[in-house]
Amino acid sequence: MKNKLTLNKTIFVLLVAAFTTGMGNGSVFGAAVMCAVGRGPYESWGGWGAEAFDPSTFSGFVDCMMLAFGAAFAVIVGLAMGKHGEIEAQRDNTGW
Repeated sequence: MKNKLTLNKTIFVLLVAAFTTGMGNGSVFGAAVMCAVGRGPYESWGGWGAEAFDPSTFSGFVDCMMLAFGAAFAVIVGLAMGKHGEIEAQRDNTGW
């Protein structure tokens, strides 16, 4: 048998479900860091335009953490799904 969990079949799960789950974890991490170390002396909260993704602003730090965690979790889920597909392809069909 061959691996049925190809990138074409899993891209929707990776981009929507995994990425948004990772982004949720990143927002919690960003908020926890801000609670633990304080907001710092930010001149701007960073909510408009490109400033929203500048890690030296309050909002930008959280946004960057959300994107980083989302990308990392999508990669982890993609690797896990690929490995699962390989294992399923090697498994004997007369089993369970």
